[in-house]
Amino acid sequence: MGLFMPEAFLSFKSVQHRHAVPAPRLTRPWAKRPGPGIVGLSLDLYEGAVLGLIGPNGAGKTTLIRMMAGVLPVQEGRVEARFEGDSWTDLSDLRPWVGHMPEQVRWQGRASVAEALTQLGEMRGTSEKRIHRLLGLVGLGSRREEPLDNLSQGMRQRLSIAAALLGSPKVLLLDEPFNGLDPVAAQAFASLIRKLASKGVSVVISSHMVAQLEGLIDRVALIHRGQLLDEGPLGDVEQRLGLHGRYAISGAGKVEPATLADSEDVVSFESDEEGWTLTVNDRQEKVLQRALDADVVLTSWAPVRPNLVEWLCAATGMSAEDVSLEVVSSAMLPMQVAGVDEGE
Repeated sequence: MGLFMPEAFLSFKSVQHRHAVPAPRLTRPWAKRPGPGIVGLSLDLYEGAVLGLIGPNGAGKTTLIRMMAGVLPVQEGRVEARFEGDSWTDLSDLRPWVGHMPEQVRWQGRASVAEALTQLGEMRGTSEKRIHRLLGLVGLGSRREEPLDNLSQGMRQRLSIAAALLGSPKVLLLDEPFNGLDPVAAQAFASLIRKLASKGVSVVISSHMVAQLEGLIDRVALIHRGQLLDEGPLGDVEQRLGLHGRYAISGAGKVEPATLADSEDVVSFESDEEGWTLTVNDRQEKVLQRALDADVVLTSWAPVRPNLVEWLCAATGMSAEDVSLEVVSSAMLPMQVAGVDEGE
């Protein structure tokens, strides 16, 4: 992402928000107790950097996004910022500094794009000139008079970003922004996000699809059961979890995996009548040399990004079957994290 070294300017320190769940008793049938949510999470946001917040459904991503937006209160922990100057100060209200794009925003009706955004802007004292600039920034300048009912999903997402930018926020929070977008719209949307980051906005993208974030994010934060398992530049996190250096090598004909790699380095092997594909966790030069020595015909090789299940298995030490069970304990028992300091 270039030579720009961003600096942290917003810090969440051991923050917590646990949702209240029913816990009826004979004498108190309405009683509640703390349930799932975010527990003891510490995370820094960086100026002009894009953070990918990834985790399975129910991991707590949306809860964390709403905490960052000031929609949900920080029940424990503290938030510090240095938006103005070099000194860190406690931040009691996040809303003036943060723009929030929820997962589902329903833009509908006969009102035009400009009218809808102007109505929201009036609540924040946004000038008409600023509204015009925002529509141009998100690529809707030529659609100002388009009725909301006529917008495609990609256009609705752009309008949602424009609404989130009304207050000139330092941080932009996007909850599953790629849902419902076709590949072309997703690529255009990603370009818009990078453009905003280049202007110094810190962008946080919540997603359960790691592949969609490749080439877009500067950092990644892995969330599971309301806790932060690891965070940092994508390559650094993969290296800490032992998931770096993976390659998919394909060829024609038939071959035994042992011909190309030792069994402990084989991640997966698939073959059919048209050929085979071997995914290895090893140096590609070693595998290619063994293929050359064995006169194996190769058709392609390329680096492979681990999927979300592999990330979680490596970070938690759990099996794929256990990770795939989407049952979140309301007791919020701490995860056992493999290869990550407990302080994380």
